[in-house]
Amino acid sequence: MKKNRKYTLLASTLAVALLVSSCGKKEESNNIIIKKKVELSPRKKATAQMDAFVYTKEVQWVGSTYTIKINRAADKSLPVVADESGSKYYDNRITLAVVRQDGSTFFTRTFSKEDFRSVLGNDYTHDGILLGLMYTETLQDDLKFVASVGSPDPLSDEHIPMIVTLNRMGSVRIAKDRNLEGAEPMNQAPDDEGV
Repeated sequence: MKKNRKYTLLASTLAVALLVSSCGKKEESNNIIIKKKVELSPRKKATAQMDAFVYTKEVQWVGSTYTIKINRAADKSLPVVADESGSKYYDNRITLAVVRQDGSTFFTRTFSKEDFRSVLGNDYTHDGILLGLMYTETLQDDLKFVASVGSPDPLSDEHIPMIVTLNRMGSVRIAKDRNLEGAEPMNQAPDDEGV
């Protein structure tokens, strides 16, 4: 029994010695580690643009069937427009084509915001974009459309509605639409009527 105690005492002493030696001082280093704060340059926000949209509709006009085609696309060659918060947007061009039943083109024209300057005045000439063009009705010799120029911010409802009239001779008239002021802008593509 004394022998077992002796071995137990020896084993305990050895364990304590190992424990004490492992808790000894670690070697000190002269290296100083400092975390450097990396300064990130502010990210430039990408210039936003409205989605491209193509619209086609058949209409009866002056005794025949015509197809109206409207195509809206952002044009990076036009001046960039900034909204109130400083977010930048590309302006749009909208192409209107009226095609005869035999496939020949009766009328085609590409509109930009400049085409509406005479009715816009200073409103949205610099701070707005061409939002949309939409077919509304056929009246005797005229095809009627509504166009809109306004704030590029998709959450904004600020815009100026205009009437675009195309007559059977291919002439276009543009006027401010007093009846639609306060109507919904064309920031989003309409469900079934155009851009």
